[in-house]
Amino acid sequence: MFCLSLLLLLVPQVAGAPVQEAVPPTTQPTYDEGPLRAELIAMREIRFTATDPEMASRLRSELGMQFRVRGERIAQIVKQGNLIFTDLVDDTGESLLDPNTYSEADKTSTRIVMVPPERLRTDGLIVTTRNKPSARGAKVLAKVLGSIRLILADQPEKYTLVNPLQFYGKTIEDPRLKQLGIEIELVPLDQIDNPPPGNRGIIFRYKAKGEHIQRASFVDGAMKPIAARETTITTKAGDPCPMYYFEGTAFNDEMQLVLEVHPQVDDVRVPVELDNVNLP
Repeated sequence: MFCLSLLLLLVPQVAGAPVQEAVPPTTQPTYDEGPLRAELIAMREIRFTATDPEMASRLRSELGMQFRVRGERIAQIVKQGNLIFTDLVDDTGESLLDPNTYSEADKTSTRIVMVPPERLRTDGLIVTTRNKPSARGAKVLAKVLGSIRLILADQPEKYTLVNPLQFYGKTIEDPRLKQLGIEIELVPLDQIDNPPPGNRGIIFRYKAKGEHIQRASFVDGAMKPIAARETTITTKAGDPCPMYYFEGTAFNDEMQLVLEVHPQVDDVRVPVELDNVNLP
């Protein structure tokens, strides 16, 4: 009886007591409403000092910022550029930019956004920047001006071109690419320093509407995928170009180029304009 009484005390049974409803989970925020815009969500500043010259050459003091791009067209972003500041000044008048902050490739190049559309809707597009640290004693960033380049498009179409090597040193001739105004040149390897061994590389220079190209891949004569290592190189003329390097014997005139192409794109720049941002 004692055990039963204790149990009844611990778990009282009240006749007619309302049943408590489970608290619904908190709704996760989404970032797919309103105009495209970039919001500052985090900032950190790191300062290093070292007496060892070798270590000092490797350490870099910097101010890092993290932005989130959001808006109703967030799921349409297929490529992104760097967030380029045109004005970044603290309250002492110190500029965190200099003539060497950005190369021409930094300002113009874009890269494929690997985040799925659903993740873009729930997380936004996260963009990070790194610049010189603020002056000692600075309290705020007095002026922050810049923009980020975004390429927006719907699903791409696929085109297959037989034996792209026939266009070595020339612009690819294809009726559909011509109709879209896309021009792709196969750059000769002698136009780069340190070409790949065995001449097993293809370099593309996008002469017109390169932002319409979402992805390039390669297959053999039986339409089986060919592994290719992609990297970005700079030609002797200073042009940043994608290069594809191949292993083995697949690099021959039976190879086919598969292009994923967006017939229509929107090339937009999302502005960043902030005043008197508290430093960390």
